Amino acid sequence: MNKYQKIALLVGAIVLILIFGKTVTQIGLRTMGALGALLWKIIVIIVAVALVVSFLKKKMRQ
Repeated sequence: MNKYQKIALLVGAIVLILIFGKTVTQIGLRTMGALGALLWKIIVIIVAVALVVSFLKKKMRQ
């Protein structure tokens, strides 16, 4: 390869990294956001179940 082909290859690689890097980052952030929302829902469900169970245990003792 001559000098110009190497420069063109390097510039093309940098452009692809910038384009696909941005896309991969956006997909990663969206996935993290979705998992975060799911995690909060799971935490709320666990807390609600724990409260119901503790309430039922108190009722059974009386």
